[in-house]
Amino acid sequence: MNAFLGWNALQLFMNVISQNWLSRKGAAEKLDVSVDTIERRAIPWQDEPSAGKLRYKYLKLGDETRQDRRYCEEDVEALLVPG
Repeated sequence: MNAFLGWNALQLFMNVISQNWLSRKGAAEKLDVSVDTIERRAIPWQDEPSAGKLRYKYLKLGDETRQDRRYCEEDVEALLVPG
């Protein structure tokens, strides 16, 4: 395997595990909003945050969980702070 490709894969893996992830329901509870509100603010993952949006990735967080949208907790917490 190319060393550069191996490094990029490692960086991607570290990026995923260095974030805290919330389910749609967990994000809604943390913000005290409906799950529909979470869906309206959801955008597919990008490296840079987008103001007022919640980035998500499809992740499987454990053996007993299905692969589902998981929302970046940093984005959720950013919505709690007055602008």
